[in-house]
Amino acid sequence: MAVLNQFQQYSQGENTVTNNVLLMLSNLYEINPKYYEEYIKGLTEDSGKYEVIPNFRQQVGNRGGGIIDGHIQVKATKIIIETKLHGLEWIEKLVKYGNSFDENEYSLLFHLSSTRYSRKEIEEIEEKLLKFKVIGKINFFSLTYQDLVDQLTELASNYQFENYLQRLNENFEGYCLGMQLMPRSNHVLRAMACGQSFGLNVKYKFYFDLASRGYSDFNYLGIYKWKSVRYIGNVENVVVANWDEASGLKIVEQKVDLTDDQRIRLVSAIKESDEHGWGVENGHRFFLLKDFEETDFAKITPGGIFRVRYFDLEDYLDKVPTNVKEIAEALKSKTWD
Repeated sequence: MAVLNQFQQYSQGENTVTNNVLLMLSNLYEINPKYYEEYIKGLTEDSGKYEVIPNFRQQVGNRGGGIIDGHIQVKATKIIIETKLHGLEWIEKLVKYGNSFDENEYSLLFHLSSTRYSRKEIEEIEEKLLKFKVIGKINFFSLTYQDLVDQLTELASNYQFENYLQRLNENFEGYCLGMQLMPRSNHVLRAMACGQSFGLNVKYKFYFDLASRGYSDFNYLGIYKWKSVRYIGNVENVVVANWDEASGLKIVEQKVDLTDDQRIRLVSAIKESDEHGWGVENGHRFFLLKDFEETDFAKITPGGIFRVRYFDLEDYLDKVPTNVKEIAEALKSKTWD
């Protein structure tokens, strides 16, 4: 018996795909508006402007004088989505959708397809959208179905005990794969944002994350800081472990058996991380890297990344090299949005 999927999979028409994308978004909002807001912020890498949850305040200053006792506000926003299965919409037609936005609202125009516009085309679109300046800025994003799936997977990994969210994630990914809306790649780079831990991540060739978050499959891990992926490496082991001075390292999960060298490196990394107050000795997953190489795969648009970003390296390199050193060198001449 086939497993039921909430997304209709018997038609590839653009209207059906659009309907299923909207169904995914509406279901996500119904599960929890907070999840929906986080999802859109992740897609747009915008941590502040997009809001759907009311802001409740009291004793707010009135522009005409006096104090307002109670103040509830939801910022006006609008998202317009143009859907293609595999191609790109004519730019002139796409830009006309700017007429559907109104003044004083946060405006997002999404082009959704299995492929992205080039950087030059995106710049052309953004330039043409400036003619709607009386409305205000229209924020344009060229998105793929892979982007939608990756962001939903990342959200689901952050809320693993939310069963409806897990099912939504599984069903939507299954739908996109079944309809061949995204490729199965052997060259997925997971770029992880680093803050003050950057030096230790590089020193010990590792990355730590909450074990409760989980993760989707990938081939390479990138260390991101200062608007660029600075290092890239192969994952040699993934370990969930707890540590204290009295009992030492206790393995909870491991991808492969931990070698003596990996154990020594991991314990040293945990100790030094704790000295900086990051508290990684319990409840964390550690990605241990090999073939660790410096690169400079730069983000050329404003803003940082929303904790994690997935890349299919086949979208950036004509032929992905077999060793990481060559990949790192090739990425130095590439950029992303």
